[in-house]
Amino acid sequence: MKRKAVLCVLLAVAFLWTSCLPAFASAAPSVPAGASVTESTVRMDIGSFFETIRTWFRALWNRIKMHFEVKKEMVRNTMNQNAIHMLKSVTDTICDSFIITTEDGKVIVIDGGHKTETDYFVEYLKAATGQRKPHIDAWFLSHPHDDHCEVFLEVAEHRSCVSFDKVYANFPEASFYDGYDEWCVAIITEFDRLKPAFSDKVAELREGDVFRIGAAQFTVFYTFNPEWHGGNDGSTIMRMDLGGTSVMFTGDATVKSGNYVVEKYADSGLLRCDYCKMAHHGQDGVDRIFYEAVAPEVCIWPTPTWVYDNVNGNLRTFETRAWVEELGVKKEYKSFEGSAVIGMKPRIVTTTDVFEDGYDAAKAAERLAALGYEGVDMGFDYWTFDGSPFAGDGYLDWAKGVRARADAAGIAYTHAHAPGEADADEWIGRSIEAASVLGARYLVVHPIWHEKNGRVIKTGARFLQVNADAFKKWLPKAEECGVVLLAENILWGASSDPRVIAELVRRVDSDWFGWCFDVGHAYCSGYKPDVLKACAVAPMSLHIQDNDGTCDGHLIPGDGTIDWDLFLRTLREIGYLGDCVLEAHHQSLEAPDAERDAILTRLLETAQDLRAQMR
Repeated sequence: MKRKAVLCVLLAVAFLWTSCLPAFASAAPSVPAGASVTESTVRMDIGSFFETIRTWFRALWNRIKMHFEVKKEMVRNTMNQNAIHMLKSVTDTICDSFIITTEDGKVIVIDGGHKTETDYFVEYLKAATGQRKPHIDAWFLSHPHDDHCEVFLEVAEHRSCVSFDKVYANFPEASFYDGYDEWCVAIITEFDRLKPAFSDKVAELREGDVFRIGAAQFTVFYTFNPEWHGGNDGSTIMRMDLGGTSVMFTGDATVKSGNYVVEKYADSGLLRCDYCKMAHHGQDGVDRIFYEAVAPEVCIWPTPTWVYDNVNGNLRTFETRAWVEELGVKKEYKSFEGSAVIGMKPRIVTTTDVFEDGYDAAKAAERLAALGYEGVDMGFDYWTFDGSPFAGDGYLDWAKGVRARADAAGIAYTHAHAPGEADADEWIGRSIEAASVLGARYLVVHPIWHEKNGRVIKTGARFLQVNADAFKKWLPKAEECGVVLLAENILWGASSDPRVIAELVRRVDSDWFGWCFDVGHAYCSGYKPDVLKACAVAPMSLHIQDNDGTCDGHLIPGDGTIDWDLFLRTLREIGYLGDCVLEAHHQSLEAPDAERDAILTRLLETAQDLRAQMR
């Protein structure tokens, strides 16, 4: 009802404004002294005036319409989470339009689409970032065609509500395409006209470039080739690595450029990616050998219906679709089915708690890397004993050394777990600082579950009051260190209800605060995994472990009685975007060291099976 009321008010304002136009029209146009005014001149000026007004109202109406279109789609805010948004075409035309958010708060855009898509793009960008005036850290333009660049040009000239730091491209002089590709001539000419306003922000992409934009790393395999005059031949081909997932972006790459990349880079192993954006909207682009070299699990189709279904009968889409099927691609996203949020492949992370107190943290990372784990969760709660390097004055130097050895082993500390609860002052401060030095983005902190007299906090209202204040205290340090604090559902009183923990996140309302869902704790407290569907805010991390429902067993999934099919189904329904963080450490912890590798291998294989069904 509120939405309809707002729309009615806007329409009423528009009606009142247009009803005043005859009064404006009755005013004679201003004419220089001594000049003659003919009837045709007046008519022409009035006609031009009315055309300007009509154009203005059409633009206003389209912005209003796109605002409500995005509202209706309930676009998900993924700021501070790793995700790719593939935007649909509102006119069912060809275009590439991708918005990428990263876990460290960066926003990246690749292409954007036709000018007619600008209003939808801007409204979607606002929703995906949660920002009224969105800021883009990097904007990539794959090649100078209208269906890839016009949104950028329109935003750069007319949309002051959107700002950007860098625009990455490799465009030759417009004259290079004279007589070959007039679309390119038009786009480059317009780009050059606007360039003085952002010339300090332009970065030229070159083959072989490797650089980072926050958590995202880009590797450029190919850009413009001065020997090829086709616009699509100048499409950038590059790889993005984000959150443990590799994605190949291809623009409108052709057979020639695709084969060049395969010939030069296939032996490097760098072409193999988890996800692949279909070249030239999935038709008349790269050849089969390119997709074979990439071997993606997921294909991304920025494609209208008439291209996907080869309505005109002159495209290669059916051939490309056959390749995708033959290559065993597991999942496909298609823009004509609607805009989509594409989560990264969850990293498989396990806690250092699989080893006993004081087990060398650097050695733990090296050992887990050798087994095939993709990340480590530092259990600071196991490092509070007397004589611990974490408890001493040199704790940051210790963390620095641990990170250096983990980096050398090719594994990252992605998460950490603080000792005590949110009021454990010294331990929380140390944990935030040490997590930052380790490179961990997330720090799980247990909420306060009891009063100072030891009495369990049973009511949600009291729990929220106590914990909102406790966590807000740490947010400035968390932001300073670049670490996101995550409250976790635990086992006592109100702290055991995941819905209350999610409400705490909404109450605190900070980019530096979220929550972690512990499926084992929930099960012991009488909550099935589908309780997540009743939570106001989706979790940013998981603690995955099993038990029999009577005690917190921290077992390998499948060794207890949790309904894992329900768990996985629920994650898919809520669109979970985080990692696969294992807290199934008791079996390894309690075993002789010689038996641990076998136990940890079984845990990893179980997690890989779960991950395959998460997205």
